[in-house]
Amino acid sequence: MANDFVCEARMDEHTAGINLGSAVEPVRPIPLTDLRQLRISKRESQEKFWGRFGVTQSSGSRFETGLSIPAPVAILLKLYVNGKLSDGDLQG
Repeated sequence: MANDFVCEARMDEHTAGINLGSAVEPVRPIPLTDLRQLRISKRESQEKFWGRFGVTQSSGSRFETGLSIPAPVAILLKLYVNGKLSDGDLQG
């Protein structure tokens, strides 16, 4: 779908450095409009919001308009949206 991103990557004990068990749920799509709204609700520019994920402003803009999001960024976004990562965790 053009308005959702889907991460088909699966993390396991080799990629994540932890044992997640034998069954790993796929990452569900997050509507792009929700990502844009999250950024706006935080009153952040695209540069600041997407920068915390290691993404340039121009790529973040494209992600918000339908470009596929790479799996590593999608995983970070999902963890961030679900409250598993905070702003402090992503500062580098």
